[in-house]
Amino acid sequence: MSLYNYIYIYIYIDSHEDTKETVRFIQNLAHTDGKLRSPIDLNISHMKVVNLNPIQWVNYNVTPKKLKLSNTGYTVMLSATWRKEEPYLYGGPFISSYVFSQLHFHWGKTDMDGSEHHIDGGSMPMELHAVHYKSDYGTQIAALRQHDGVTILVYLFQLQAAPNPLLDDIINTLPFIQAANSSIRLIPFPIINIMRCFQHDYFVYWGSITMTNIRNSVLWLISREPLGISIDQIAEFRTLCDERKMPILTNRQPLQDRGNRNIFHVCPSGSRYATLLPISRDGDDKYIPQDDVNNSDK
Repeated sequence: MSLYNYIYIYIYIDSHEDTKETVRFIQNLAHTDGKLRSPIDLNISHMKVVNLNPIQWVNYNVTPKKLKLSNTGYTVMLSATWRKEEPYLYGGPFISSYVFSQLHFHWGKTDMDGSEHHIDGGSMPMELHAVHYKSDYGTQIAALRQHDGVTILVYLFQLQAAPNPLLDDIINTLPFIQAANSSIRLIPFPIINIMRCFQHDYFVYWGSITMTNIRNSVLWLISREPLGISIDQIAEFRTLCDERKMPILTNRQPLQDRGNRNIFHVCPSGSRYATLLPISRDGDDKYIPQDDVNNSDK
């Protein structure tokens, strides 16, 4: 073996061990930072840059067997059942894999005051949460009892003049679930049609939220690239009613103090002058990047 090959192997092993150590460090923060409340304000100048392996997205382009949209009386929730190919994540900041559970939305009374997380001191129009649970625990209910059981992917929305056609399947169905605790079956489509895959250039931190009257630690992953939405599309969410038959004008949690918690910027892809990137104009294929979304049966 040549000297070059020996040097390459040494560098690869050293880099691989560094990445594993970074993942262990992030995961161990669940015991400390995981006790601090969410959501928080995100500012790129307060983040630590780390390099991790790419997040692997498995089965996110698989069409589910059933797809249901529900008005929970608090939010709009999209849930699904699969024949066998449940979507899951691994790599990145994870030691184990995390299975998709559901996604839901947060909005506010005005078009510029709807997100739970803030960016550089200001709110965004809307926020999407894609909830995942650790596969080792079998179910989300069991995972919620554990300090590392839940991770939530966050997508922030930015206003644009034209409606976002990738939200049509949801927004066009909202008039049929105006009442609290109502739901409707949708023609199944891959959930990745709504949210973007990201492997690099995202933010990570530990926090906690209250679910089923219990405070749960959550590993938050925030996409740096926002999704687009129009004013008319946001307005449709405010037509939904809660259990008192009153419009759900806002359903976001109050902002919490960032404190001294660790916030990471994973594998920045370019400029770090702005916390968020512009809305992508690369076309709809960006939502289903075939090279990045894997099928377990391939």
